[in-house]
Amino acid sequence: MQLEKKNSNLRGILSFILKLGITILIMWSIFSKLNLNEVMREFVSQPIWVILILLGITVLRHWGQYLTWKWALMINPNYHPAKYEIFNSYMIGQALRFAIPGSFGIIGKIAFIHNDNKINSLYSFILERIFVTWALLFFASMALVFVDIGLPSWLSWILFLIFNTMPFWMYFLLSVDRRLKKLQPGYLKLAPAMVMAQIVITLLNYVQYWLLLEQVQPVSFWEIMNRMSLSHLAYSIPITFAGLGVKEKLAIPLLSDIGYMSENIVSTTLIIFIIHDVAAALVGAIIFLKVKRTK
Repeated sequence: MQLEKKNSNLRGILSFILKLGITILIMWSIFSKLNLNEVMREFVSQPIWVILILLGITVLRHWGQYLTWKWALMINPNYHPAKYEIFNSYMIGQALRFAIPGSFGIIGKIAFIHNDNKINSLYSFILERIFVTWALLFFASMALVFVDIGLPSWLSWILFLIFNTMPFWMYFLLSVDRRLKKLQPGYLKLAPAMVMAQIVITLLNYVQYWLLLEQVQPVSFWEIMNRMSLSHLAYSIPITFAGLGVKEKLAIPLLSDIGYMSENIVSTTLIIFIIHDVAAALVGAIIFLKVKRTK
């Protein structure tokens, strides 16, 4: 038993080192081809009003994601949250997603939920992640219809129809297990709100990209939305921290096609990464330390 535990810990350490190495390798392959002075100039030369709007949009995005997490928990009819419990667990999850490459650490937030049992918290977590992933796939499949990347048009339309209807047939998948069947009434009631929240959150993210890239050269929001939605498939490739590196690797060729330099693209993604992901992780880490001391 002790040997198995040691082997498990060793595998975890090796996986962490491997994914950290992949993150560093990808980031090095990107930055080695860039003019770092230009990246830093882009980074520090943003107007104050742009940064303030980005911060405001970030607050809205996190609020929407917090609501999605809340609704995913409330799908279980037996869950009755304590005061601030959902908010604290959400913010702690933002910190824990940096603990393990691929953002797998975010699952740790269920340890801060007092549900009727942990397996129901896990079900809610899986449902929340499904809706987050669905939004990425929905916008990416829609972009495939309008951005030519070499896929046959019929395949693009099939993928779009599959992901467009995914929340609908998810309801029926809950009936395959009797333990999940009790979630169906709550899902039917709250899933539409979760769908709308994820659509709005994703669109707000594309507004952030559009706002920054518009400072470089005029571009339509539609163009940015389609191309960034394809690069955001990086979040579904769990090999780096929060998609860092992979997202930039995908975004560079997509945005270079419409006239942006690599330096513009990388500085844009890093600004949003710091404002949205890093800042929230720092707040979550403070809440984690506070909760850990009091419980």
